[in-house]
Amino acid sequence: MTEAALRYELYGLSGGNPYRVEPLDPLTHAGHRALLVDVNGYAAATQALRAYLRARAESGESAFVVVSGTDFTGRTSAANHVLDLHRQIRGLDRRLLVARIAIENNRAVEWVTAAMVELQNEIEKADLTLSPRLQEALDAIETIGATSGETIYPSRYRALARRLRGELSGHPSGEYGFAAVFEGLRQADLIGKMQKVFEDSRSIAVFTHSAYKHANTPMLDELRSLGVHIVSLRSLDGPQIRCVAEERWKGASPLPSPFPPDSLEAVWCEPAPIKSVVKMLGAWIDFRLRTSAEQGAWPHNTDLEIGQRFMTATIDMLRTMGGPS
Repeated sequence: MTEAALRYELYGLSGGNPYRVEPLDPLTHAGHRALLVDVNGYAAATQALRAYLRARAESGESAFVVVSGTDFTGRTSAANHVLDLHRQIRGLDRRLLVARIAIENNRAVEWVTAAMVELQNEIEKADLTLSPRLQEALDAIETIGATSGETIYPSRYRALARRLRGELSGHPSGEYGFAAVFEGLRQADLIGKMQKVFEDSRSIAVFTHSAYKHANTPMLDELRSLGVHIVSLRSLDGPQIRCVAEERWKGASPLPSPFPPDSLEAVWCEPAPIKSVVKMLGAWIDFRLRTSAEQGAWPHNTDLEIGQRFMTATIDMLRTMGGPS
């Protein structure tokens, strides 16, 4: 049975499963901002991040943020949250052009160039008209990275970014801003290059960082020395998992949660990354609808309850099979 065929209305869920595994992106989905739950130091981290972004905006400087965490801790969602705060502070509404780059090797010039090309694509998608001279310069972006030396191309891109800021800030429909998101930071050198490129553009660059000690990722101490703002993500403990489950449910259904009080803390005795948690919660909702929907709607149909014994047995089985839990 596909998700579309499941009767989510039995749980009072008009928008489908509230525990879908997907990055939260308030830039494109207005409702996603409400799904950001105050766990994992989120409120304090957001307060510090907001102060950093506001200070950079007031001084006319660009912002540089690293979102660091292990796998499945929500780095992409956090990066989107950073952009959303930047957009709010700068008063850009929906006028933020975002280049998204997935890093695949250690050649900084390749990814800086890719970001500039993607920004040009976003300008075209937004149907923004630039001066002929700036448009001509943007059309030659790829040749700059290919023909300029390692110490030359950042300066040439910086000049382009500065000119772009000048034209977009005076756009008739309102000021536009631009940003770059780099997924999977491999070398600190990329941050240094982007700091030079975005130096005078009042823009923002966000980097997601894998918090593991291995050769393909820089250490946090090295990143701190570059003057970036770091957002650190961790796995969630039992009470935090309960908070995520309850807050997402309250935002999606008027009915009581099918997870009994205190059951989630008991089930998750060890910390777990948020992506694994949300995936499991969503799977339990779907399983109950596949097996217990004939008796009617929750909560009158008590077979739709997702009890502690069932959750524990499921997680134990997955651990025995070597699957995620």
